[in-house]
Amino acid sequence: MRLIVLLLLSSLLVACSGDPIQRKPDIAIEAMTNVFSLQLVAEALDDEDRRALQTFILHLGDPASLRVRIDIHSPKGEKVLNSVQDLMHFKNIYPSQIQTARLESAASADLTLVVESYRTLVRHCDAGKEAKTVLNSFKRSANFGCANASALAQMVSNPQDLVVGETLSSTEGRKAVSTLDSYYKQPNAPLRESSPISGALSGGSGN
Repeated sequence: MRLIVLLLLSSLLVACSGDPIQRKPDIAIEAMTNVFSLQLVAEALDDEDRRALQTFILHLGDPASLRVRIDIHSPKGEKVLNSVQDLMHFKNIYPSQIQTARLESAASADLTLVVESYRTLVRHCDAGKEAKTVLNSFKRSANFGCANASALAQMVSNPQDLVVGETLSSTEGRKAVSTLDSYYKQPNAPLRESSPISGALSGGSGN
């Protein structure tokens, strides 16, 4: 009997141990595709076309996380391609993010923009308590770690980095270490002696 009681006590102590539970945050990423078709009236972009294109880009989020494909369907679309790329460059979408393709289309559009972007999905955390069960059931709770995952999801500046990392570009070594060199190669200047503090702190007499 005593042995059985000891075994029960030891199992309860193991279940209530304070060891941290190792679980990395689970951040869900959603890929989105937005399509913008442009039917030109003239041989160049007019003010209405520019406003519509700027509004479309504005609602896509961070320009650094966008990947754009421009599909050209007509000679008119070919003529305004440079103007569209300049407008996107003005909105911080650079040529390395843009691809162009010439495709025949049955639609009346002269130009189509296909934009791929990513966003993080913030989890909804349940603030309530789950039903009590034996032997630390909270380890299997879906709500465990939800607050950390939600906070991290809202702090990710570029969700695409969680899907595929950025390619490291070439770095000029001399430029990279120039700041450190200028700091460590400063001439050593002797410290100036400070004058004694006047007043009561220096022992002087006051009126």
